[in-house]
Amino acid sequence: MEEKGLLSVIVPVYKVEPYLRRCVDSIRNQTYKNLQIILVDDGSPDNCGAICDEYTKIDGRIIAVHQKNEGLSGARNNGLLFAKGEYIAFVDSDDWLHPSMYETLVHLIEAHQLDMARCSVIGSDGQAEDSILPRDKHIANQLITGAHVFELYFTEFLCKVVWNAVYRRHIVMGIISPERCHSEDNYVSGRYLYRSKRMMITDKCLYYYYKNPTSIVRGGYKRFLDICICTEKLRDDLIREEHMTNMFYVERLNKKLAREFFHFVRVNDDRYRLRSIMRPQKKFIDKYLDFFRRIRFNYLLRKKKIQII
Repeated sequence: MEEKGLLSVIVPVYKVEPYLRRCVDSIRNQTYKNLQIILVDDGSPDNCGAICDEYTKIDGRIIAVHQKNEGLSGARNNGLLFAKGEYIAFVDSDDWLHPSMYETLVHLIEAHQLDMARCSVIGSDGQAEDSILPRDKHIANQLITGAHVFELYFTEFLCKVVWNAVYRRHIVMGIISPERCHSEDNYVSGRYLYRSKRMMITDKCLYYYYKNPTSIVRGGYKRFLDICICTEKLRDDLIREEHMTNMFYVERLNKKLAREFFHFVRVNDDRYRLRSIMRPQKKFIDKYLDFFRRIRFNYLLRKKKIQII
């Protein structure tokens, strides 16, 4: 039987010692065998680095990369430097995979000449589980083409994360995930979707997403301004690097940016106190917020005594 293309799987590793073996074993035990597994130890202070090295001795498909702490994005970016695969995938190191995940997704890519294939997800807190399926049931298991792929950035959770997918190499390479930002998937997933012209989302739940209460992105300390930074960067980089000229999408991204800033202002947390806002920024937000959010936004500026300068 002809061996299918090499799939490089990048796993950032940081302070996940209780979960790391479960994650790595679920990748090693995939029915799709032609894997390169890149474990990026992001300066983890526990025994994760030693566990990564241990796995390199028992499975020749695994390499361990050790680096100073650069955050999730830094680990993914550096992992890509070692990726040799025709296909690329990412896994968060406290999550795990169904044994047939990669075989299913690579088969979809090859059978339908896709740029990426995605699966549905099971969310788990270690006890209860719930399925995360496409919000629009009509797109499940259907070929999505052209501008309809990027359209899902605005509407579909399964398209706003990077770990439930297999990508062709050209979709991923050259895109740098914003480092030290807690909303990096918001940026990277948008870039990948914009580059993709053919995609499918299977309704099979093949990725297990662990709702880790200590994780930065899943209940821990979050910086709510980061999603605004990533949304603005996505808009600007799509215009500059991908030569996006469709003003409809520029306006959609502007509206999203205004909404995210509105949500940032709403946060009642002294760590995120906003003392002032520049007049051009306020004008931008007023322009792109819907009527009711705009009323609420201006009320919050007065209530929180945020100066307009």
